[in-house]
Amino acid sequence: MLARLRLASLSLAALMLTSLPGVSWAEEESQKGMPQLNPDSYVSQVFWLAVFFILTLVFLRFVGIPRIRAVVDERARKIGGDIASAETLRTQAAEAEKKYDATMAEARGKARQLLAETHERNTATLAEETRQAAATTERQVEQAIRGIEDAQERALKGIRDVALGLAAEITQKLAGHAPAADRVALAVDKAAGEIA
Repeated sequence: MLARLRLASLSLAALMLTSLPGVSWAEEESQKGMPQLNPDSYVSQVFWLAVFFILTLVFLRFVGIPRIRAVVDERARKIGGDIASAETLRTQAAEAEKKYDATMAEARGKARQLLAETHERNTATLAEETRQAAATTERQVEQAIRGIEDAQERALKGIRDVALGLAAEITQKLAGHAPAADRVALAVDKAAGEIA
């Protein structure tokens, strides 16, 4: 509101200056040479330069810069959210890997214990119990490996999906149009292959 009042007062001042006695448009037109170099019009030129400079500053201050700042803040928020999502998926993949290592260590420990116990027993039952323990351990290990591989695959697929979405959005924001899904997938897979 204050800016509008200032703008109105500047416009009024400009009208008053142009209507001052002694300023004749016919005299200006009758002068020879470039009007910009006429010392009599310097005051008017400086005044209008100041008016347009102030108007430009007011426009930038209240319209241009806030819009630019809003766009930059929104992009930073979106990128920050995508990075946080990728970090979460990476943490989940690391946890799945830790579970895999713990399960493998536990399975190996159980296998060693079963072998030590069956070694002390009767020779006739030793072979049977060893076979059963080995089969049980193998099944547990295979189940654990399958479960961990499934979890790791889901986590890696989630990272790929986030990367596809992020790449498509960034390309759309920068280029102004959405890229083809197969081209985005090819670029993400190629980048993932170079990282790996």
